[in-house]
Amino acid sequence: MLFLNKTKYFVILSCTIILAGLIVGIILGGLNLGIDFTGGSILTIDVGENFDTQVVTDALKTNGIDPSTTQINKSGDTEAVVRLQALPSDVDAADFRENLLTTIKETYPNATSGEIENVGGVTSGEIVTNAFLSVVIASVLMLLYIWIRFQLFSGIAAVIALIHDVLIMTAVMCMARIPINSSYIAACLTIVGYSINDTIVVFDRIRENNKKISIKTMSQMEIADLSTRETIPRTINTSATTLITILAVYIFGVESIKEFALPIIVGLISGTYSSIFIASPIWMGLMEWKRNRHIEQISQKKGDKAKAKA
Repeated sequence: MLFLNKTKYFVILSCTIILAGLIVGIILGGLNLGIDFTGGSILTIDVGENFDTQVVTDALKTNGIDPSTTQINKSGDTEAVVRLQALPSDVDAADFRENLLTTIKETYPNATSGEIENVGGVTSGEIVTNAFLSVVIASVLMLLYIWIRFQLFSGIAAVIALIHDVLIMTAVMCMARIPINSSYIAACLTIVGYSINDTIVVFDRIRENNKKISIKTMSQMEIADLSTRETIPRTINTSATTLITILAVYIFGVESIKEFALPIIVGLISGTYSSIFIASPIWMGLMEWKRNRHIEQISQKKGDKAKAKA
């Protein structure tokens, strides 16, 4: 049985994940936008020595703040820059700062802090616009390259697969209620560049087999199916190697690194899946459409000639 004949099941799976993310987003009020997009508060804490950011994370938990709604970054070896979403209306900023500092001092007695500064999400529009333009420009350039290197339908299929990967990443982040921030934007751009590689490998194998195998021996569908099967071990091995590394980064990394690593993990899995189960079937469907249209045009010309003779 041909591998590509199962395409409808792969499409159903992808649509189910994307639809589930959309439904969750509608029910819960959209994406869980991070501080980069919504604005919030910034508190700088001078710990006075080299410190572990987990201590700051635990202090936030102790004082009723969900760490998933915050960003903690190191500034040098001794300063922690804590970005918080807006504090609840019944929480006094000064009291919160003092309570947080008191908790941190239990581990780092010399810790001091500045005042809490409110910031707006003024950069969000610029971030989104630049990210969108980057994806569009990259997609157009990749489409042109693949069109020249292979054919137009290969480029269209590859770009659709990239859009699929970004949608899957966004759906998973939405369902898991993970904050969407600048790290997520960077992860999307990384996956766009990474997953196209696997797709091109599949198309390159199809082109090679088209040269070696006569169309009289195997149909175009069978050649595409054979090519996809031949590239599966290479694709899975390459992606698995990268995935192990990113998993290690996610497991042992700090919170700020995990925000970048998790979307990458989802994108790697989605990119591997789409290069095998989405891109090739789309290309095959476009080729079948072109072939059927060509047959219809020939039939129409023959019909017109027959009418002219009559």
